[in-house]
Amino acid sequence: GYTDKFLEIVSITRPDVPSRVQVVANMSERDMGTISKIKNGRKDASELGQYTQWQGYNSLPYWKTPEANTINGTEGLFFRPFLKQGEEVTTFVDDLFRANPMEWVGEEEVRTIRAFKFKIPDYVMKNATNNPLNDGFYAYGPDGMMNLTSCVMAPVFASKPSFMDAEPWLLEEVEGLPPVNRSTMDTNIWVNPLTGVLVKAKKQLQINLMINQNVIFPGFAGLREDRPRYIPVGQIIETGGIDDQLVKQFHDKVFRPQAILVVVIWTVFGIFNVACIGLFIQMLIVAGANQKTPDRDPIIPREEFDEGAGSEKEHIYEVPIAGDLSTEGAENAYQSI
Repeated sequence: GYTDKFLEIVSITRPDVPSRVQVVANMSERDMGTISKIKNGRKDASELGQYTQWQGYNSLPYWKTPEANTINGTEGLFFRPFLKQGEEVTTFVDDLFRANPMEWVGEEEVRTIRAFKFKIPDYVMKNATNNPLNDGFYAYGPDGMMNLTSCVMAPVFASKPSFMDAEPWLLEEVEGLPPVNRSTMDTNIWVNPLTGVLVKAKKQLQINLMINQNVIFPGFAGLREDRPRYIPVGQIIETGGIDDQLVKQFHDKVFRPQAILVVVIWTVFGIFNVACIGLFIQMLIVAGANQKTPDRDPIIPREEFDEGAGSEKEHIYEVPIAGDLSTEGAENAYQSI
């Protein structure tokens, strides 16, 4: 906003008249004296940072349906840990007075830190005709416009810069806006998937006033009777990222312990494998030593006797003789050795 000189003079005698003209009130001023609550993730890590109360509200008073008025999402500085590719995350956007999902785009490296990149999904910017879920947010205008009228009590609509991803006629009816450049104009966040910590962010919104042809301004140039015109009046641009100190903390407290843990795990795994291989080889050796193949038939001892004092002991062994024994050979069935 800006300070109007005329209103500044009027406010001297009429303190109730604000001297500052604002389309959207300063959020930091609204923060004074209000309480917001978030979950600490102690019971469920997936709920880390989720709002349970925003600016003193347990449920928003601005929108049409209970679902639209539900307070969820995080402030955007951190999310649940262990994010997976393709997952959405949700942020609560103060400037839009609502929770806003963010769609996974891909994986990038931000200052040597692995990060998932997210963007605003296309379905969030659709009107209620093309996305019935947006009926709760009074999305009755063209695609690409977010209706904030019920929040600021003025015909204010938010869009991406230069009406990016909105209906083409919106940009055609306004002169002076730069051409669309998605790489510099889109809203994106980069989150480390392991910790859920935000490492880079870029938020860009365009604030527009909706103007209809009416009896007060009958000669307003270019206004059509069949549809309103959306006039850009300002932009909200917020960018940020981690500094050198935080990058160092990431490496010292996250990546280095993780690398050490991986080395320890693989070392233990390697020792275990070597021990198993050694044990297997030893078992093969023992099994080979115990396995014997006899060269001849076994000799079975039969009896032992002593003929008399001083005589040598004579051992009688019973030797199996293969084949069919005859009467003459029966006496040789037992041999003295």
